[in-house]
Amino acid sequence: MLPPLTGLSVGDDLKPIYSEKSKNADEKTISAASIKALELKLAGEVEDGWRLIRRNKASIRLGKDKPVDRQLEDDVWCLLYRMGFSTLNRTRNFSIQAGEKTVPRQIDVFAADEETALIVECTHSAEPGPKSVKTLIDKIGAIREDVIKSVHTHFGRDPKLKVKFAIATRNVHWRAADRDRAEAAGIAIITENDLVYFNKLTDFLKTAARYQFLGRYFSGEKVEGLRVQVPATKGRAGGRVFYNFLMSPYELLRIAYISHRSKTSNDDLETYQRMVKPSRLKEIGKYIDDGGKFPTNIIINFKSDSPLKFDQKDTFGDTATGTLHLPGQYGSAWVIDGQHRLYGYAHAQRFADDRSVVPVLAYENLPIRDEIQLFVDINTQQVKVSRNLVNEIVSSLNIDDPDPVKRLEALCARIALKLDDHPTSPIKDRILTVAQDKDSWRCLTLTSLSDGIATNGLIGTLHRAGKNNAQALLPGPLGEVSQTPAATMTKAVETLSGYLALFAGQLDTHWKLGDAKGGYLCTNLGLRALLLMLRKIVAFVENKQNVKATILEADDIVARVAPYVQPVIDYFAVADVGDVNAFRQRGSSLASVTANCLQMCSIIHEAIPEFDLPEVIEYMDSRDVAGAKQAKDMIDNINRIIFENVLTTLKAKYGEKSEAWWMLGVPKSVRNSCDQMYNETPGDRERWRYLFLSNYPDIISYNDNWEVFKDHYNFYGKGKKADLIRWIGKINKARTITHHAEKGPLSKEDVAYVKTVHDLVTTFIEGGQVVEPGKRYINDVAVAVSVDEAA
Repeated sequence: MLPPLTGLSVGDDLKPIYSEKSKNADEKTISAASIKALELKLAGEVEDGWRLIRRNKASIRLGKDKPVDRQLEDDVWCLLYRMGFSTLNRTRNFSIQAGEKTVPRQIDVFAADEETALIVECTHSAEPGPKSVKTLIDKIGAIREDVIKSVHTHFGRDPKLKVKFAIATRNVHWRAADRDRAEAAGIAIITENDLVYFNKLTDFLKTAARYQFLGRYFSGEKVEGLRVQVPATKGRAGGRVFYNFLMSPYELLRIAYISHRSKTSNDDLETYQRMVKPSRLKEIGKYIDDGGKFPTNIIINFKSDSPLKFDQKDTFGDTATGTLHLPGQYGSAWVIDGQHRLYGYAHAQRFADDRSVVPVLAYENLPIRDEIQLFVDINTQQVKVSRNLVNEIVSSLNIDDPDPVKRLEALCARIALKLDDHPTSPIKDRILTVAQDKDSWRCLTLTSLSDGIATNGLIGTLHRAGKNNAQALLPGPLGEVSQTPAATMTKAVETLSGYLALFAGQLDTHWKLGDAKGGYLCTNLGLRALLLMLRKIVAFVENKQNVKATILEADDIVARVAPYVQPVIDYFAVADVGDVNAFRQRGSSLASVTANCLQMCSIIHEAIPEFDLPEVIEYMDSRDVAGAKQAKDMIDNINRIIFENVLTTLKAKYGEKSEAWWMLGVPKSVRNSCDQMYNETPGDRERWRYLFLSNYPDIISYNDNWEVFKDHYNFYGKGKKADLIRWIGKINKARTITHHAEKGPLSKEDVAYVKTVHDLVTTFIEGGQVVEPGKRYINDVAVAVSVDEAA
């Protein structure tokens, strides 16, 4: 007889465990007899990897990152708790007796609810890369049956819990063979992307997200506790069978699934549904708590390998009444419309005890195209769908539409999506689709990219022709002479992949940064500028070489364009952070994108004078050289004054012993940046000599530093402290122009702004005068526009 499981906690007993596991770091408090002793103790703890969290009067709270293996286990545990699993292991030492005469098997994470039990083993790599998981899969296979028996012995068989084993990984690139082994063994794969995805979904759906989770990992599996039958009406419309019935929202939530266009370990290529909006769910939850009801249908599509069972009782023409047996499977009912109404119940306080029902209109195995069309038809009459999601839907739906407007929109969206999965595309896996969290790598949006392709006429332009003045699609440079959608997509994807590869191949480090600090080209704004530049270069080549791009192959276009983009590549190869920020900080307007494109085109012109497009020449001629040297000298002096003042002030506040002023007065991120340059640069300069003008706002506003700086740096009078020193950032923007000749000088207004700031800095910072409280000394409206838009 197997012993019962021990080491499990349920209900409210899980709350304090979650409170501890949800922290990303271990914490402790240190104290000492004196401030000096406490600082020395702090320095020693910092050397051991601890970091400052909070200073108290006589103690300091410290934090230290958890070991990566425990962090992964805790992340998985916390996700399952947040999703509403009612029983979980108390500690990471939890074990299950896998056989009467065997040694108990340690289990990383165990979770159970009313119908299922999940057993998770965790593994990680220090750095992202391939790692064999075969041994772990084999171990699970060896204990599987005995562990399931132990679970059933403990929880009983009414209902018999469906047990699922899973492997959670972080920084592990799963090998195809291991994925196949896991699938064959019925083992779920939970990657770090899945954790992020389902945590976000839980933020929105609360405990109802558990059913989305179970719908993925128990896909296609019968679950004893889910068997439901309802009185229903069966009918037929448009050649499709449908069912009408009333159902408890709780019962429907358990089998429902929303499509999200997510890219996680189990790619769901048919997904298209919009993410639910938390604010709307809360409003609906409150409406339900106040007694509100919904008379309109929730529309679903049952997707099952076997037909629905319908016990017919009476018939009325093409309509019949009877009992409908719903699939006992998670994720079997795909919500086409009504997800906000349905998941609003999860936000209602009375959800657990609610006995109300919702009307449901259900289809059975509706084809994906019809499902999408139904979704679009419904939502064009209701709430506006997000642009990004519309592009995803349109790219799948209207590719062959006879309407040239719809066809062009679909082509541009489909090309953008293809660039996200084309094997040679430099932006593969870097486009953010609905339900994904943005990061510096995945920072591109489908909307921005497809709009960039469309607005530059790369695929084609719309014009009116013929007796009826009907709209037609005139092929663009990346269009194919046959104008067939498939041929156009192929040529456009190959051309854009080859064009962008010119930058990605020679600027690998920059390209991989995405929109992290120092990155620009592989961002939404960067790609928009590159696409505009491609259109201008192609137009120049067509005129210069007397050729039409529409008849050229993709690789031929790239080969003809390559010499002209090389000067831009050479420029970014040696560009510093200030150079890149000059592009990044202009803003997201079309004018800003155009300015960035023309600046890159001016770089080409200076290297290749024959590249003399009229708009490029006009742009270069418009830059005035007056005042450039004066502004440069003033900015250098501002930089020197602030540097000396910041060091002097911090040393006075924190002291110089053991470089306390540096360790306590300068943010860690700034210190790390300086340390990196210090370590990579030969010479005997101190590490703080690598401070940039852009670092000073972070230092001045760090912790309580503002108290010792505000009397000499506040030129705006009132506002948040970050806003009160924004003049430093604006001077830094101006510096990126004055210190790089190819960008041209500042305008007269900008030179005047620099002079105003220089006068203030020499008076109040270098001269030591105190600013009058609440007084505004500077007006930066003009420079905010001119510097941001300057070349």
